[in-house]
Amino acid sequence: MMLDIGGWAPPAAPQLRTATEHDLDGIAAMHGRCSADSLYRRYLSGAGAPPRARLALLLANGHTSVAVATGGIDDGRIVAAAQLVAAASGPAELAILVEDAWQRRGLGTALARRLVGHAVGAGLPAVLVYVLATNQPALRTFRRLLTDGALTAATLVDRDGPLLTFSLTAPR
Repeated sequence: MMLDIGGWAPPAAPQLRTATEHDLDGIAAMHGRCSADSLYRRYLSGAGAPPRARLALLLANGHTSVAVATGGIDDGRIVAAAQLVAAASGPAELAILVEDAWQRRGLGTALARRLVGHAVGAGLPAVLVYVLATNQPALRTFRRLLTDGALTAATLVDRDGPLLTFSLTAPR
């Protein structure tokens, strides 16, 4: 007996694009699909997902890129988001969140590469990233970007207990 999966096809690689205010519902829904651990690693707090108003501020006050699934049961859903937020004084900050089911597929690396490139294009000399010392996926992402030449340096500039602050620089 053969299983008929009529028309099923594996999902293609998600498409990366710049987010707009119309993506707020999708980004909020993605946060709802993330585990408490993923949210903790992203926001460095046990408070869980931020309120919609905070997510709207991130969309309005920074550069946000998203990964949108194409094909499969997740077709059209936002499955990852990354923000590049310029501080009033000092370097911009980069933060990434990938939905649990989509982790370990290179989405965080692709989004980081995209936003570091955006920072270079905007003339920013460096981007800060705050990461927990136990966040091995994020640390692997930095190593991968250094290895493939997307970054020229990932310099540890501060350590406050388990919280590490890196300054990322990219080729100009």
